Formats: sequence, structure tokens, C-alpha cells
Amino acid sequence: MADSLVLTGVKDVKKHTGTEMVRINPKGGGDTFQLKRWWVEGGVSTTYVNATVFDVTTSGGVVKLALDTSRSTNVRIDHDGDGNFTFFGSNELSRAALFTEDFEIIEHYVFPKISGGKIMTVTPPGAGSRPVPPPTP
Repeated sequence: MADSLVLTGVKDVKKHTGTEMVRINPKGGGDTFQLKRWWVEGGVSTTYVNATVFDVTTSGGVVKLALDTSRSTNVRIDHDGDGNFTFFGSNELSRAALFTEDFEIIEHYVFPKISGGKIMTVTPPGAGSRPVPPPTP
């Protein structure tokens, strides 16, 4: 299992080569989810971001990939089938996160726009677990 796609803006998916990543819409309508900023813990007030969300089928189960997108976002996302992602040519994209099916954070990604170099993967304390593939017989 492997999948690749190009996301342009908040909803346009192009050059999609597989079926494991599926962009979803919020139940209340619209193209983006309003998610609490996953990179900030605590604080007095809660701030939300517009995020494009994909249901991603992995060898162990389904996870959610959320990207803090805008109309100017452009990025190619490759998925290896096991819940690992590679991002190419990220334009106007600062952050993304991997969540469980119930939106419990597993890890998040900081793109060069903020990190100043390579894409950083951050695993917060108390993070959820990746789904584990069933044992092979």
C-alpha cells in the first residue's frame, strides 16, 4: 500500500495515485475543520485553525492527517502505507499533525517555514499511539 497526492489550497486534490488518503469534510459542512492549535498546550484561551483533514488507511488502521492550510497552500504528500509521510515542495504550509481516529494527537510536523531547515517531527508528552498492524501468520 502506498499513496501520493498533491494538495492545492484547502480542498483541491490532484495527481492522486492510490486510495489510502481520502480528504474529508466536517459534518457541519465546509471544506476545512476548525481544530484547536495542536502545537500549543495550556494557555488561557483556545485558538483554532482551519485544517484540511484526510482519513488515511494504514496497515494497522485508520489515522487522520491534518494540515494547517490556506488558499495558497501547495504540497505533495506521499504515504508509505504504514502511517509514515513525506512532504515535498510545501508552499504556504507551516504545520501538520497525525491524529488517531478520535482526533487524539500522535505527532505533529513543523515545516521549514518555521523550523528553518528540515521538517521536524514532534511527539508531544502523552501522545496517542499509532495503530499497530496485525501480526503476520
